[in-house]
Amino acid sequence: MYVPSLLILMSLTAEIVGAVLSPVVSFNPDWNKIITGESINLTCEVDSSVEEDFTYEWFVDGYWIHFTGKTFTIPSAESSYTGDYQCQTSAGVRSDSTRLHVHLGYVVLQVSPHIYEGDNVTLRCHQYPGHPAGKSIFYRNNTVIKDWGPEDELLIENVNLTSNSEYKCIKKVNYYLLFYELSAETSITVQELIPLLTLRTSSHSAACGDRVTLTCQAWISPLRQSTELQFAFYHNGENIQEFSLSNKYEIPYMKQNNSGDYECEVAALNYRLKKMSAAITLHVEERGDSGSSHFITIVSVTSLVLVLALIVTIMVILYRKRHVLPGNHHQPTRVACGNPDNRNA
Repeated sequence: MYVPSLLILMSLTAEIVGAVLSPVVSFNPDWNKIITGESINLTCEVDSSVEEDFTYEWFVDGYWIHFTGKTFTIPSAESSYTGDYQCQTSAGVRSDSTRLHVHLGYVVLQVSPHIYEGDNVTLRCHQYPGHPAGKSIFYRNNTVIKDWGPEDELLIENVNLTSNSEYKCIKKVNYYLLFYELSAETSITVQELIPLLTLRTSSHSAACGDRVTLTCQAWISPLRQSTELQFAFYHNGENIQEFSLSNKYEIPYMKQNNSGDYECEVAALNYRLKKMSAAITLHVEERGDSGSSHFITIVSVTSLVLVLALIVTIMVILYRKRHVLPGNHHQPTRVACGNPDNRNA
């Protein structure tokens, strides 16, 4: 009974620690693609609630980079700098990889490497510095979504998990007095703003009159921790606390009618995004039932100890009976060496 509970607790603890401490690699400027010769800063972003005086390690495609600072700078990128970048804190937690593509060409379609639910996303059809550019056109899944125009940026508002798509732009770039139509492609992958939401309780089983506190814990990317979250609580499907900034719900005095299933809900971005936790079940016991339960437990343990003692005693008795000589066993006749007259003495 206790072992499964312990395993569940250990699993949840590991999940929580991983969610809280996992860093994220961010780019500045915030583009997933750049052109050779351009500069970019990579920063290891850590959850602000646990940030300490960490030291950092950096990796590209799994290989360690000889740099230990929080921010890693590429002053003049080459195509060989293309790769999957990760950082790791001295706490031993390594980030997921973030892809940087250094393009050897004249046009790239740029977008942020980290896109979350509710973001307003900008795509930029960017040309090699020093070359005048003309009009641009944008496509999504091979369908025109912004016709030829002087703007080199496309804004997509309030993206969600269904916004994942392939995008393409064509740009007219001047090269030696002639304009060439050059194309570039990219993709958008939207991540959950709140990947983990759990409802925790100070006690799953309480006696009448006990105080119980429910805590709605939401984990959010270090890149979006300024997002305001509001929380609501439900009992057997009915709302018991409206949305507020408090992530706690307190039951000051448990009663039988407090038994049942509890859930919490988190809202963000002016309620455009909502997420519900998994339900937990609370049991309320009478004070007498609780005492009776403790008594039964004590009696069971005592009985087990007595049975074990009885078994040990029986084993000791059997062991002694097998190794002690019988009382009527004949003793050997002693004979005095060299004196025949004493042989029958």
